[in-house]
Amino acid sequence: MLPHAALLIIASSLVLLGALGLTVWTRPTRASDAAVAFGVFALGGVMLLTVVVGALLQLYRPVPLTCGAGVYAGIGLLAGARESARHPRAFRRRLRGWTRRAPRGWAPHPVVFSLALLTAFVYGLRAWLGVRLPPSDWDGLMYHLVAPSAWLQAGEVGRATEVIWADAYPMGVESLAGWPMVFLGATDLGVLFLLPGYAIAGAAVVALARRLGMGRAPALLAGLAFLLTPSVFAQANTFYVDVHSAAFGLAALAVLASVRGDAELSGRPAQVVSRKMLVLGFALGAATATKSSSLAVMGVAGCAAFVIVACAAGRHRLGVWPFLRGALPLAVPIAVIGGYWYLRTWQHYDNPFYPVTMLGFEGVGDVKDVVLNTNVPLELRDMTLPEQLWASWSQPFTDLRTTQVYDVRLGGLGVAWLTFVLPASILGLLVWLKNSWRRPGVGVLLLLGIGVTYGAALAPWWGRYVLLGYACLVVFAVYLTARLAQGRSLARVAGGGLRLVLAASVALAVWTGHRHVAITSGAPEDQALFLKTGGLPLDRLLAMSVAPQAERRVWPWTEFGALDALPEGTTIAVARGNLQSLIQPLRGIKMQRNLVVVEPPSDTARLAHDLRAAGADHVLIDRSQVWDAVRQDLYEDPSFTFVTDLGGVAPKYNPPPDGKLFRLEAEPDARR
Repeated sequence: MLPHAALLIIASSLVLLGALGLTVWTRPTRASDAAVAFGVFALGGVMLLTVVVGALLQLYRPVPLTCGAGVYAGIGLLAGARESARHPRAFRRRLRGWTRRAPRGWAPHPVVFSLALLTAFVYGLRAWLGVRLPPSDWDGLMYHLVAPSAWLQAGEVGRATEVIWADAYPMGVESLAGWPMVFLGATDLGVLFLLPGYAIAGAAVVALARRLGMGRAPALLAGLAFLLTPSVFAQANTFYVDVHSAAFGLAALAVLASVRGDAELSGRPAQVVSRKMLVLGFALGAATATKSSSLAVMGVAGCAAFVIVACAAGRHRLGVWPFLRGALPLAVPIAVIGGYWYLRTWQHYDNPFYPVTMLGFEGVGDVKDVVLNTNVPLELRDMTLPEQLWASWSQPFTDLRTTQVYDVRLGGLGVAWLTFVLPASILGLLVWLKNSWRRPGVGVLLLLGIGVTYGAALAPWWGRYVLLGYACLVVFAVYLTARLAQGRSLARVAGGGLRLVLAASVALAVWTGHRHVAITSGAPEDQALFLKTGGLPLDRLLAMSVAPQAERRVWPWTEFGALDALPEGTTIAVARGNLQSLIQPLRGIKMQRNLVVVEPPSDTARLAHDLRAAGADHVLIDRSQVWDAVRQDLYEDPSFTFVTDLGGVAPKYNPPPDGKLFRLEAEPDARR
């Protein structure tokens, strides 16, 4: 049998082949459109296989997933071959043209070229840290990695009851992180399989800018400026999903922006519309599988798709045929890739949006109660919304010491937000309205993106929650510089000056965001520096990344070092309702331990019975009330032996869980 690493390479290559075939089939006319379609089909393909093979067929294992990837590749290559047979070498000619013209579009522009090099450096660095050091981001260890780890342990995509977020939230991006985990049994390469989402975001911004009328250089400038935003690059070595949510939403807008132009260039506009609907379906399915907040994006994009298809049908006198032909390609990917996660949660909690109360479904509370109230920084809690906005927007100017951490609550949009993006986007929008109000097109889509982001945002000061709208504003801001560059000498000078302001602003954001990076070790002096600056110096982290057993040096894994003495294959039980904030370290860096969930016990005999029924040999209690009935009795019961203290880690402003690990002894008959 092939090693699992080889199967990972084969399966991933098959998914990419399928994505390439489907991209050829959609007949893109621009390089940025092709990049968006390819990225959406690649990542959406992994999400699709996770649902179909892992959840519906309950075969979340390397060989079945590889076979599923083979089927996906076959479908994609068949579609691409049929398109190539109808239009021999058409895609190849376009690809050669894109490759030949690309350097001429950005190489003569030193600002764009410099930012491209800076972007490559930043994401290369983040990829290195993500691969060489174990995951240390809070939400990743709390639930993003918990779900795929539970699936891997069970051999199917099912429940992950260790923490409510892993069991109830949509888990599309988590399935991308789980793709290498299921083959390798470790989280080492998870970050590498999330980074393509950042490329999709950049490509979608470029595609929207091109459709707005910009040349290659300013369009690429817009994409690079977005990727060098602190709220974006600070997540690149983590398992946070906010960038992916924005990326798939931007991809949906980019697809919609291309429908009219591509339909007019084709002799078969109805066919173009239906194929664009497949890309749109994959993008919206992936978006809704990433975060439930993307449901608003799906609603807006669906309404926009109806209007755009209606305009195309009227312009080309196609009647209702485009609607009938495009409905299935649009609906099926949304239902399978995104809809599955909501149906699963509905089945288990009688609420597809649990734990959030929404649309008449009862949950724990509304979004403000569940997500925001406990996460608002102390310094913002007594402020009005305008005061909160100013405190966040001005933070990059008032605090150059603290690094940009991955959840980026204050100052997440960086210096460029106030120095360039906000004022230039307002002027760019006015210029667009003056010149293009009779032909609204792409500008309206950008306004919809801004509206659905900021209109529904309960915390518009929180950078990572407004990335979709921010990207649309970046496009309008760079549009202003592109229009100035087409004017007379003074206007061209002003446009060049604005581009320099943008470049200097994002370069400053990169510098402040990498003086310290939000990773630390367990050493007391490093912990003190982490509390002061939000991270460790980059040279210290690079030294850690090449040191032997680097995984044993990174916090919070250092807090769980006592578990390393347990035999491989140990199964630890936690109770439903436990207070362990970080679940993933209980499994281990190489997932060498298993984890099960038991109900809160009424006595030690019941606990021993439940542990044996679940196949657990250890149990981890904490200070939560679910353990009150057995807390003291465990020390006296001969069925249990105290192993070690495991204080654990708690969120800011909360006491630690005060964990105690006990071993379940073999039954008397078994000990004989």
